[in-house]
Amino acid sequence: MIEIPGRIPILIHPFFWLLATFIGWVNSGGNLYGALMWIGVIFFSVLIHEYGHALTSCLFKQKARIQLVALGGLTSYEGPKLKFWQQFLIVFNGPLFGFFLFLFATFSLHTWNLSPPVYQIFKITQVANLFWTIVNLLPVLPLDGGQLLRIILEASFGIRGFKASLILGAIIATLLAFAFLLIQFYLAGALFFLFAFQSFDLWRKSRIANAKDRDDDNRKLLLEGEVALAQGKKEKAIRCFEQVHQQASGGMLASSAAQYLAILFMNEGKHKEAYDLLLPIQETLGDETLPLMHQLASEYENYPLVAKISATCYQLSPSQEMALRSARAFAHLKEARLSGGWLQAAWKFGNLPLETILKEQEFLNLKDSPEFQQFIEKMK
Repeated sequence: MIEIPGRIPILIHPFFWLLATFIGWVNSGGNLYGALMWIGVIFFSVLIHEYGHALTSCLFKQKARIQLVALGGLTSYEGPKLKFWQQFLIVFNGPLFGFFLFLFATFSLHTWNLSPPVYQIFKITQVANLFWTIVNLLPVLPLDGGQLLRIILEASFGIRGFKASLILGAIIATLLAFAFLLIQFYLAGALFFLFAFQSFDLWRKSRIANAKDRDDDNRKLLLEGEVALAQGKKEKAIRCFEQVHQQASGGMLASSAAQYLAILFMNEGKHKEAYDLLLPIQETLGDETLPLMHQLASEYENYPLVAKISATCYQLSPSQEMALRSARAFAHLKEARLSGGWLQAAWKFGNLPLETILKEQEFLNLKDSPEFQQFIEKMK
């Protein structure tokens, strides 16, 4: 990890160099000298692009920070609340700076008498910046084009525009992925499939989003709670999360705050409070809290919910206890085959007191089921 201090700090992750090396090696045909040229051009071009974002944000009194990561660059900033036109300029000026770099390289190639190595560097700069400017303006998140689409639609239609930008981005990314695969650009195809999945997943989770989710005060308060939690200040974290849960009621921020609170309450033994928080938002639970919902639903005998989320939870956190809870839930629901299947999954972990468990009332209700007995016979 390389960190360059300054008014606009720059953090360079190791994976940035790995990906730049891979791109350079492929495009130079395995030539070491050519690969080094590509790495230098990629570093300089990405940095210029990110400075386009960062310097523009500074004009609007933001505190900017640049990170060079595996898939390129990332500029983050914080400060006074920005208007939509200011957000648009900050995003747009990244590709614009890259396009200026392309124009400069093109002018140099046609104007000056360059030596072969310098000519090659300018040629790579020309090609790389034109290609990246065009690709980066595609209306797909997290590319700048997707951000511009989001800003335009959100400025015009509010939260509905934000949601529309996600689903439109997912559709466009899917079409582009298929197009790249058809012309055998497999890496680009896989990358756009990833973008499509991310946009669709965010759209799915944003279905409960409301205008309060775009409120800077609520987002800052949630972040303050996350920082407090990371620092071990649980009481302060709970206060922040409870305030967000109340102020952003019904939205994504409220859902996130509720999940944080549920985890904290579970650690304090307040299972009922955690259950009451998670039950209304069961459709939007994250990977960390969905298994928790499975446990709480079982404790409070919500067997249909346990059955509904059993397969997903087991994929996220497979354990004997989770399989056994699922087996009991399906037994209560008189689902003999599924109950037997989950019981067998629990048995495979080993050391399962099968005879004792089969004497539990829910399993006694299935003792005459041929489907259930088939699983039992396999475990004896």
